[in-house]
Amino acid sequence: MPHLYINVKGEPWKKHSYSAGNTFDQCPLKYYYQKVLGWKERDNKARFQFGKALEEAIQYHHDHDGQGAVEHFKTIWAANKDSNILTYTATEKDWATCNRMGIDMIRLYVAIQPTLPIPLGGRSVFQREYKKEVFPGDPNYGEIEDAGKLDIVVYADWEHPLLPRVAEAMRKGPYRQMIVDIKTSAVKYPDTPGIAAQDTQLRRYSWLSGMRLVAFLVFVKTSLGYKKGSDVRFLEPVGDYKPGDEGVIAKIDGDKLSIVRGDFMIAEMERIQGKKTDKNGVEKLEQTDIAKERVDVWLKQFAVQVTPDQVTKQRVQFLVGVVSEKGAEDAGLIAGRQIVSIVNASKSKQWPNTFGVRYPHDDTNDSYFKAFVMGDENFKNQNFIKTDEETLDDLFKEDIE
Repeated sequence: MPHLYINVKGEPWKKHSYSAGNTFDQCPLKYYYQKVLGWKERDNKARFQFGKALEEAIQYHHDHDGQGAVEHFKTIWAANKDSNILTYTATEKDWATCNRMGIDMIRLYVAIQPTLPIPLGGRSVFQREYKKEVFPGDPNYGEIEDAGKLDIVVYADWEHPLLPRVAEAMRKGPYRQMIVDIKTSAVKYPDTPGIAAQDTQLRRYSWLSGMRLVAFLVFVKTSLGYKKGSDVRFLEPVGDYKPGDEGVIAKIDGDKLSIVRGDFMIAEMERIQGKKTDKNGVEKLEQTDIAKERVDVWLKQFAVQVTPDQVTKQRVQFLVGVVSEKGAEDAGLIAGRQIVSIVNASKSKQWPNTFGVRYPHDDTNDSYFKAFVMGDENFKNQNFIKTDEETLDDLFKEDIE
């Protein structure tokens, strides 16, 4: 009977996935420890719990007619408030910082969602699983399925302005199907038009589902705190600004922020203020009362004034692309190649260590490398748990999501 390997339950495992294939490609030994032996990293990274809370809140927004998403996020994230095992990045800092980030991200999404091709209600289906037998009827690899759980399957309007145009004659059905993958990130994604179609995971989902229109919905985490020059997004209409519009902080005056359209306006404001050179030859902005008065007059004409809760430094990106037939076929070939390699590794009981320690294949920060290759028992005990028959299903449920 074809299978990938025998799991810790003693059962043949037949379900492959994008993330599992990535693990095998990175290092077969890591795949062996994770999938075959069932060593799982503990849920001690804040970014994982934060991402889950954010996704659940987005789904709640769509399932409840656009109501209650912020409170739903706060409720879910509150469960992590007293955790003593979560680790935070420098940007995430702590529970309270992530709470503020999450609230702002949800508020921003709620504000811009009507402009996105992700409608409320039944036209946005969350957590839909697709699977495909890669080698039907093959005696060695048949019955093994590639699977993936799509964050959102959207039935979008054909004429939506954010989507690539399709000729009337090419349209099939009342709506246009689209895959949307929700991501949280510490950095802004590249926004070259059509770039989403080049992502290996979205191409894999496209191959699995048959849908060629794909998109990322990216929530970009940005450190809190405002200062002159900070980029911000509007959470509500202010003057000529619409929700989601971007601006730059030109001046902070107590609890008031003066916002202009872009960095070029900051340069113009500083030109109006004037500069002088000090005794050390350093050019600085003039700080005389007359110079400051010139700035105030200029700001009244070209800036809008808001309170900090009307804007946010957090960012939401919607990036869309169309996967080509060749791109989808290549994704299927990659899945097939991975399945063949895993089956052969299982049969031969050979899971080579291909971890590297220097650029461009530096795995020294990989948790499995630290715990199982370098043999750091303290690190392993702190960061890993061995799955058993009762928890094994959770391991593989996470694998396809």
